[in-house]
Amino acid sequence: MADHPHTGHRKRMMEKFRRFGMDIFADHEVLEILLFFAMRQGDTNPTAHRLLERFGSLHAVLEAPAEQLEEVAGVGPHTADLIKTVYAMIGRYRADVSKSERYSDRLNTYERVGEYFAPQLAHERDEVLLAAYLDGEGRVIKCEEIARGGHAHVAVDPYKIARGALLCHAAGVAIAHNHPTGAARPSEADILVTNQLRQTLAGLDLELIDHCVVARGKYVSIGKMQNIEIVKSMKRRK
Repeated sequence: MADHPHTGHRKRMMEKFRRFGMDIFADHEVLEILLFFAMRQGDTNPTAHRLLERFGSLHAVLEAPAEQLEEVAGVGPHTADLIKTVYAMIGRYRADVSKSERYSDRLNTYERVGEYFAPQLAHERDEVLLAAYLDGEGRVIKCEEIARGGHAHVAVDPYKIARGALLCHAAGVAIAHNHPTGAARPSEADILVTNQLRQTLAGLDLELIDHCVVARGKYVSIGKMQNIEIVKSMKRRK
């Protein structure tokens, strides 16, 4: 039986990938290859182009909700599930790498705290609060999810965080939450919660190392912002 007209093309694309990796391909070709595994026969190139035309970029295709993906001609539930699975695995991979690389590192600067949390929260669609309990040297003893909310709010329980720190015999705590639909910019509520948590922890001889706000892989340190304001205030007094 003769090969399907597109079989040779698929073989050539996969051989090219095995030899040179993914970086040599254009965005539509990356999607074309991914779609091979959902569409066992036929030309996946038109569907790849339609996805890019609909969403505008490769990352936007991966981030799109399944129901919106299925609105594109040629994309059914199986194809949408494949795209969402790949996207979820990217997030899981980055979070796992971050944990394995940074659990032994000292979270003793604002930058290290931000770089530790950002990959873990970058792909969350809900607002999530994480807490890392640190020893006296700033090493992570344990990191856990404290709360999960909707797209715009997550509840912060200072006593739950304090209890977790005491159970780990921690010396300090670093926390982070994400803004899934916004920018990495702290709100007034974020700053208020930070101050409340710092006071609660201080009463137990625990230090709040930092509170980071994460959005789309970027982060802002509330602790750093507050320190800058303190320095500016001291200079004005002089």
